[in-house]
Amino acid sequence: MPGPDYDEAYYAANGQLGDRPALRYYTRLVGRYVRPRRVLDVGCGTGHLLARMSARWPADGLELSAYSASVARTVSPSSTVWESPGELPAAAYDGLTAIHVFEHIPDDELTGLLAALRRASADDARLLVVVPDPAGRASRLHGAAWNGLTDPTHVNLKPHADWRELFGSHGLRVEREGSDGLWNFPYSRLPVPLDALRHGLPMAAQFLSGRMLLSPGAGESSFFVLSWA
Repeated sequence: MPGPDYDEAYYAANGQLGDRPALRYYTRLVGRYVRPRRVLDVGCGTGHLLARMSARWPADGLELSAYSASVARTVSPSSTVWESPGELPAAAYDGLTAIHVFEHIPDDELTGLLAALRRASADDARLLVVVPDPAGRASRLHGAAWNGLTDPTHVNLKPHADWRELFGSHGLRVEREGSDGLWNFPYSRLPVPLDALRHGLPMAAQFLSGRMLLSPGAGESSFFVLSWA
């Protein structure tokens, strides 16, 4: 999340400079499993998920990159975008999202961030967390070419079970867990349309349903719905 590398070139290179269909899905997951009155998007980047959520609930962001925070304020003008965890108001949010954020943060820094998020959370808060799964099916199929390994800012790649253990050690209870499925085609030597039919139908069904249906390890990333124990 923090650091000088999170600039326009970074977001353009990974295809996350603008809005994208996955953010619609994440917004639906927030509505179904988090059900917030006020939500904080942790590591909000350029603010497109924040803008989608702010259309449904009061939504603020936390973003340590000055470039990203500036863009997010333009993209989601109704939101406050904090640039330091220490600025977060106490007990203000009953919903939090961290979508592909924690893999960018070493464990020692993540400990401080989680403590700050606990202080900013209402007692009944729920969190939606998404992280790459290096032990998932996508990683096994792609091997060394798996896209989770291609981003040098991914400094904290953990298998699903290890994230589960880390969250428990920081006072978080897993309410629900799952996976995104396979979407980064091809996973075989088949032409992409045929490979997508072979591997992508479970992902497509989950996406269209707006639910978490696929089991942990079934795709590219791990999904967690968490609450403070």
